[in-house]
Amino acid sequence: MEQNGWGPPAVDLNFLKSGLGVLKLVQMVLSLAGFIIAEVTASPYNWEQMKAFEWISLTIFILTLAVFTTFLASWHKTEAVVRVNWPLVDFCHSALCTVLWSINLILGLISISWYWLAQEPGAIVDTILAIISLVTFWATVRMSYRRWHLFSPTPTIPYHYQHLGTEPYS
Repeated sequence: MEQNGWGPPAVDLNFLKSGLGVLKLVQMVLSLAGFIIAEVTASPYNWEQMKAFEWISLTIFILTLAVFTTFLASWHKTEAVVRVNWPLVDFCHSALCTVLWSINLILGLISISWYWLAQEPGAIVDTILAIISLVTFWATVRMSYRRWHLFSPTPTIPYHYQHLGTEPYS
């Protein structure tokens, strides 16, 4: 979608309807929910773990929002950044967020294991959110990895030149 003149960016509705767009929306909602639940339910007993969980969730939300906005507004197709390998950027983002959610899962499990289950409902909910988020980010990593390997920024040599063993521009 092209944007003419000044005004709001063109919204790519195809991205919003795609599997990757839906996964990014779900990931943002889960990250924001994890942040809010950790903020509200952090008790003095596991304050450090829940604060770490909270900040990691907020970081993941901001990173995912940036990538989502870039793809939704079609900024990755503008002249200034057309040479960036966006499938690789998305793959690295998803891999980093998967590692961060793994840390959050460990923090949630530590919070649950140190105290009674009835004392820490927020830690239980955050651990469940971490598991669901890990699954969604793992799906995004797989999708992004496939898109990255299908992305071919350089032209390929036609078959008849490969067959003859000669270069077309010699």
